[in-house]
Amino acid sequence: MEIVILIVLNSVVSGLLLSLVAIGFSYIFNITGVFHLSHAGVYVSGAYACWWMFMKTNNWFIAISFAFAVVVILIYFIEKIVYSPLNKQKSNQSISLIASMGLYVVIINILALLFGNENKLIENSISGSFQFGNFILTKIQLIQAIIAVLATATFLIYLKLSKSNLTLQAIADNETISKVFGINTEIERIKIFIIGSVLASIAAILAMLEVGIDPYSGMSITLTATVVTILVSRMNVLLIILFSIALTILQSIIEWFLNAQWKEGITFFILLLVILFKTEGIVSYNLRKDRT
Repeated sequence: MEIVILIVLNSVVSGLLLSLVAIGFSYIFNITGVFHLSHAGVYVSGAYACWWMFMKTNNWFIAISFAFAVVVILIYFIEKIVYSPLNKQKSNQSISLIASMGLYVVIINILALLFGNENKLIENSISGSFQFGNFILTKIQLIQAIIAVLATATFLIYLKLSKSNLTLQAIADNETISKVFGINTEIERIKIFIIGSVLASIAAILAMLEVGIDPYSGMSITLTATVVTILVSRMNVLLIILFSIALTILQSIIEWFLNAQWKEGITFFILLLVILFKTEGIVSYNLRKDRT
């Protein structure tokens, strides 16, 4: 029982990081209709930018600010140069999916060319752990959990104060009608791309503190986030967090009691089941209402 509780505690932390990526992916997908696999490239870009600037300055504030700036600029150009033109041409989702995958390949190859394929890890003084009875959480895990909760709470506060929920839901339902009612859909698209990308970069930086970062480490967590997005099938932050933690707990239990190789396998098995039983699949207009 103690082992199970320890697995759950550690999985909750990992689940909170996953939820940041999943929230961004889910909102981007539901609002824009883009199955944004280049989210994985944006994820690692934020971590690499933070790592590079921290190596130069040894200052966390400057490094994190630089990482956010890089991510915002990157996703702005991706939206303006690739996704927005495809949207204006009424291209179907399979085209945007292929474009997104191509962007991911370009991003990770540029990162590999600039920094190599080796795992990058920031040596820091965040060491030690907290013991709660027989259970132990490291300081890094505690920091990860606190910042992930604060980031999610900030996003929820933004939605509430800006009253964006109705606007975003309207665009998700029908972008054309939203324009008729005076909603600037281009601005809202850019906003949600930026917010989703910043949330992903926060998760990447927090993960880097513990296990480092390499050019390919973003795809695994992004694919897991897609499973969460499909399972939830709506823009509901609390449900996304719940499903993220549940999926992470399942992965950890499989890894502990069976084999680490099954950790990713169970995710794709769940994805397969979802696709089979949700006949609309991934690349389909039926996952969100058709534009007219």
